[in-house]
Amino acid sequence: MPIAPHTALTAIPPVLHINVATYNAPLSATSVYNMQYNCYIAARTAGIAAAGSVAAWIAAGHAAPAVWALLSSFGMHSRASRLVPLTSLHATLVAVPSARITTIAGFTLPLPAVPASLPPGGGPTLATELTNIYNAFAAPGAVSVSGGFVAASKALHCLFPELAPMIDGRHTGLSYFNIARTTYTPPLGGTWAGWLGGPLHGHPNPSPRGAGRHGWGSQQFLAAIGINQHIYELWQAAHGYPGKHAFLALDPPPGTTGIPRVIDKALW
Repeated sequence: MPIAPHTALTAIPPVLHINVATYNAPLSATSVYNMQYNCYIAARTAGIAAAGSVAAWIAAGHAAPAVWALLSSFGMHSRASRLVPLTSLHATLVAVPSARITTIAGFTLPLPAVPASLPPGGGPTLATELTNIYNAFAAPGAVSVSGGFVAASKALHCLFPELAPMIDGRHTGLSYFNIARTTYTPPLGGTWAGWLGGPLHGHPNPSPRGAGRHGWGSQQFLAAIGINQHIYELWQAAHGYPGKHAFLALDPPPGTTGIPRVIDKALW
């Protein structure tokens, strides 16, 4: 169940363990997703190990079937917005420059600095590369027939599960929207302009429903990455900074390898 409207960001870390346990409860409607997700992560891990990198796994043609199967198991091929055919999804994935994939794959949450300043040393920033791939995946006919933020965010999570959050219109999207906007602030003590590398257009957490859904663009996706990290930072501070492994231990079922999956369950 999405968090209540006007929830302060600081109120989320104390209930992470409760919300995740509720998601994982054996008789819950969501626990079935754990097996499907773990199968995907296992296939991704093995595929990357065999190919040598995320980019090579995609180029070899093994990423698209795994991504398509997971998105389908999440119900994305049975609702109003249907997935594109497998061959079309493969074409979308291989069209992303391998250098872009490699840059993004080099980062996981928590980030050491704002994405607008990474990687150090020049070249396209992490913020720019994420924006480019998000916009490509959100286009109609790229991942889903109608396109949009759900398809883009979930496809990005499939490729980069330790960095990219999944956002939908019925669960997590509502939770992001329900976080009190005055507390919806970036991590590392900065501003959204600093995090994004430029002025924020629109609200950082628009409604995922009705006209609001059109407000979910690449900047809002980047802001959601920031919120994932901020929640993680708040949890660490409240528990004496026990480290990332302690945070991931909040979600014991196999398959969870990164911060976004824990927070996805907590905001579901």
